[in-house]
Amino acid sequence: MASKALIAKKPREQAGSAASRAFDFQMHASMARILEAYQNGEGFVAYFDFFDDLIFLTGDGDDAAICFYQMKSRASSAWTPKRLASRPAKGNLPKSIVGKSYHNLHEFGVLVRKAAIISNQHLQAKYPDGSKTGPDDGEISLSALSAEDHGVLVTAIEADFPGGIDPRHAEVLVYERIALDMQSFRQTLLGIVTEFANAIGPEYGVSAQPLYQALLSEISRCTGTVATNAKTLNELKKQKGLATSDIGSLVEQMKRRGRTPAEWWPTVETELTAEGWKTISLRRLSLACLEYWRARERGNAIALDLHQALAELLTAHPNFMDDTIVGTMAAYKLAGRITDPVGEPYTGQAALLVEIMESLG
Repeated sequence: MASKALIAKKPREQAGSAASRAFDFQMHASMARILEAYQNGEGFVAYFDFFDDLIFLTGDGDDAAICFYQMKSRASSAWTPKRLASRPAKGNLPKSIVGKSYHNLHEFGVLVRKAAIISNQHLQAKYPDGSKTGPDDGEISLSALSAEDHGVLVTAIEADFPGGIDPRHAEVLVYERIALDMQSFRQTLLGIVTEFANAIGPEYGVSAQPLYQALLSEISRCTGTVATNAKTLNELKKQKGLATSDIGSLVEQMKRRGRTPAEWWPTVETELTAEGWKTISLRRLSLACLEYWRARERGNAIALDLHQALAELLTAHPNFMDDTIVGTMAAYKLAGRITDPVGEPYTGQAALLVEIMESLG
């Protein structure tokens, strides 16, 4: 089984927390691949800095497979077969970039579905008909290159593995360019996350920034952990992995956070009107709720501090949730001694109402 093989074998390299700082590009490229897989409905467990920069474990039993992704960023100029095949004089085998990618096939055999080299720069090579590869070619099978270019890569692999190489290298070794400019990949990823959120629902676009930060935090945590002591698959996943279900949980958190006051206000207005609230007071409270919600989503420090305090209040007193919104607000207001923030266009009461309505889901 593919998952058991990950526990049984020892990774070639374990870079750990130093790499998590140096490989910011790697984490963002991994985020893009994870979001793509989630949107495509793929079931996976993604592992970070474990056997390779990123690996995807999919399927069970006879359908189990592993995809390996080696991330290689460059500030300028394209990759060439010679650069991928370059072998420094010193160091352990395998020495070449393509050899390190092939190493996964050497270790895991038929379990390997793909062993990919991914970069922000394209591969500058030729096809058998003499045409050239380009930035828009997407995923390129290395065996689809000209005999000369493919031969350069195979020669490097054979030097790294003198005992002979698996013929399946022609099926699984690929090169892929990911369109992330080195100067702006963070902004690009935030844009991708925003598109991802908008695809779920246009009302969730405002929550793209928190979702991006949550994803980056989780990937950074997994990248910065050296999993040398994992004895079981659960331990390995806890230290190094994110599954489809984990991404789903972050999406659900985004949905709850992204529920705007405009969506739940009609329910509140109906109850408050029955309690005798007048039009002007209702309008003021509605606008104050929206102002607080917007300030919190923008990351305003005062709003975030108030959000934290109210979240702790709601967590500490779950029994204060009443059958009515008015009763619930009154109970929490008494318990928390909530005051109005100075100089802000919203009130403590409005902030409390937003947090209560969001906690109700």
